[in-house]
Formats: sequence, structure tokens, C-alpha cells
Amino acid sequence: MKHNFEERRQNRIEYAKKQAAKNERLSDELYNQATKMSSAIPFGQPILVGHHSEKRDRNYRDKIHNKFGQAFEASDKARYYERKAEAIESNDAIFSDDPGALEKLRAQIIRLEANQSFMKEANRFIRKKDEEGFLNMELGTPELWKELNTPDYMGRVGFASYAFSNNSTNIRRIKQRIQQLELLESRPASEVPFPGGIVKENKEAGRVQFLFDEKPSEQIRKILKGNAFRWSPKEEAWQRHLNANGIFAAKVVLKKLLETQPGY
Repeated sequence: MKHNFEERRQNRIEYAKKQAAKNERLSDELYNQATKMSSAIPFGQPILVGHHSEKRDRNYRDKIHNKFGQAFEASDKARYYERKAEAIESNDAIFSDDPGALEKLRAQIIRLEANQSFMKEANRFIRKKDEEGFLNMELGTPELWKELNTPDYMGRVGFASYAFSNNSTNIRRIKQRIQQLELLESRPASEVPFPGGIVKENKEAGRVQFLFDEKPSEQIRKILKGNAFRWSPKEEAWQRHLNANGIFAAKVVLKKLLETQPGY
């Protein structure tokens, strides 16, 4: 939730790390058990087909095989959770339910606009063959000067036009996100009652929520799930992110409740 964004992020990291360690230990235990079991079979000992011990021997070998399989499966799961923890820690994406989202997005705009100006000035110096002027810029380095003056496959030097267009696209996209978040911030908190509950725009949590007086029927739960609402035991609500899509989905769900449910 918006009010405990960092706490939830750290909890996800800690959970992934604990699962990685747990499965690593389990993998070692299973592997050691399988190794110990296999040591009971003399090296190269074949199954004695037709012997009274055949069935027991095959079952025992199957158990060893399954133990090794479980060990490798646990090891794979440990690697999965290790990568998941690393991914969460290194993820610098800005989520809308981050309380600092607007501040971070505005900082991104400043960096991107500064980058756009730098590329424009760099190309100007390259056209003038003014290395000294380029190196006097904050981001200008001898290595970058050499790189930018090396012709590409079409013989072009400097920053290519697509670098400018990509950067401009990112600026426009982030400005749109800022505008959307500012609109959401400026919206008054709202609660719309309906027979059996309320639908609420919870700005503190960063969620649009359906709160029912009692557990909704399977049909209602199906409608909620079909519109990406998920049950939160902590909030005791069916909810999704408070954004334009979430608000629209809430209106769709509310309309369906009024249309399909007796008494709604």
C-alpha cells in the first residue's frame, strides 16, 4: 500500500532471501540423503532380474532417483528466489503507489531534459570540431569525444537523431504520468455506497477498494476478479491500484453489480 510502500518492498526482499536460504538447505539435505542411500548399493551392482529382491531393489533405486530430483528442484527454487531478491533490490522503476513517485518522476524529467541539452550541445561542438568546448561540458570526456567522432555504419558522427527522439518520447511519457498522478492527488477522497457495501478511493493506501458488509457471493467475486480486483486480508477489501484504469474498472464492477445482483 502507498502508506507502507518501503516496508512492503523490504518484506518482499526478505521473503525472497529467506526462501532462497530455506531451499538451499533443503537441497543439501535431500542430496546428502540420496547420496547416503545410494552408498548402500555396491558400485556397479545391477538389478537381479527375477530374483526375489528385484521389486524391493527397484523401489529403493526409485526413491534414490526421486531424492536427487527433489534436491535439484529445491536448488533451482533457491536460485529463483535469489534472482527475485536481486531483481527487487535493483529495480529502479517508479511505481504509482510509491509515496515519493511524483518527486522521483520530476527528478527524471530534470535528468532527461539535461541529457537532451547535452546531446544538442555535444553535436554542435562536434560539427565545429571543437574538442576543447566539448570537454568543458560537465559530461564531456575524451573517451566520449572519441566515441562520438567515430562514424557509424552510415558515416554519421555525434548523437543520432533517434537518440533525441527516444529521449523526447520518454520526457513526454513521464510528463503524462506526472499529470495523471497530480490529477489523482487533487481528487477528493470519495466513497460511493451501494446495498451491501461501499466502493472507496483510498488515497492513503493508493487503492480503489470494494468493502462488503459480508462475504460477497461467488458470482460477485468472479466479477471482481475479472476486473483485476484482488482480496487483501490486511485491508479487508477487494482492491486494485488507484489510477485511471482502477477507477474505470470500479465503475464497470459497480455497474455490473447493479445490473446482475438482486437488490443491487
